[in-house]
Amino acid sequence: MTRGMLSMLCLAVCLTSVVGCKTTDRTDETIAMKRAHLPDSWVYLSPSSSKVRALPSGLRTRLSVLRDDLVREQQSQYFSYYGTYPPEMLSRIENMNRACNEAYMVSDHIIASDLTPELRTVSETDPDLWWNDQVIYDVQSRELMDDWQSFWLMKSPSTLSPYPIMDLTQP
Repeated sequence: MTRGMLSMLCLAVCLTSVVGCKTTDRTDETIAMKRAHLPDSWVYLSPSSSKVRALPSGLRTRLSVLRDDLVREQQSQYFSYYGTYPPEMLSRIENMNRACNEAYMVSDHIIASDLTPELRTVSETDPDLWWNDQVIYDVQSRELMDDWQSFWLMKSPSTLSPYPIMDLTQP
């Protein structure tokens, strides 16, 4: 390797370490869940719900087994005394909700419903729309000032005197 090639390689490594590689930011999970309109708990949804039907069949089976276990658990002494499920059952519910959320988010149903979730219009994202609105608000506020000055006759010279008013203070 020549000295020039070695220095170019070192420069490229330095720039890459300083600037870094561009990676896309991952959407916040709560925002993604709100956009997908995910339920708070999958165990309380009807088995005939379109969201439940969008889940893979194995997960639907596990969900129905969990529902049956919840019904049995509601008849237990623990549930009648404490009014809640035991920690193991709460953990199973939480794991099931997480698995259903993940499966639903990558299902054909949710992906096909919004192929470009970052776009609000055909070609603009939320920040683009916000900036366009700011430009319009800026122009309209200046137009309002022009209209206000016209309304109070501040844009035209005085017509009280037939002679033009001249400023004689400036040389």
